[in-house]
Amino acid sequence: MAKSKRSTSDPNEIQKDTDKLVRFLSMYCGAHHGHRLRSSFTFDHPKIQARIINGPDLCNECVALLRHAIVMRVLCPLDPKPKCRTCPQHCYRPIYREQMEEVMKYAGPRSLFKKG
Repeated sequence: MAKSKRSTSDPNEIQKDTDKLVRFLSMYCGAHHGHRLRSSFTFDHPKIQARIINGPDLCNECVALLRHAIVMRVLCPLDPKPKCRTCPQHCYRPIYREQMEEVMKYAGPRSLFKKG
């Protein structure tokens, strides 16, 4: 089965990936950081091709991780973009990489059963 190639710079793919990151972080933060002070996530930068308005409530730690993930997704130099886990060029800062691995391990399997 051949994998489809997707362009790294396609705004629709960037937004789709960003929406998935938001969903995953929302699931993770709600389950692991529900006791922390949380605020509505917003991301709107004129030079970044991703926009989140009135996003989910996230704690400060998850906001920082999500902002980093969105920027790294947009700035990915590889075309087509590989999965970060198998990428030969890791662009995440080490602490964010560890945190995102934890988020993906938690939210990835759960996202198969929960949409929205």
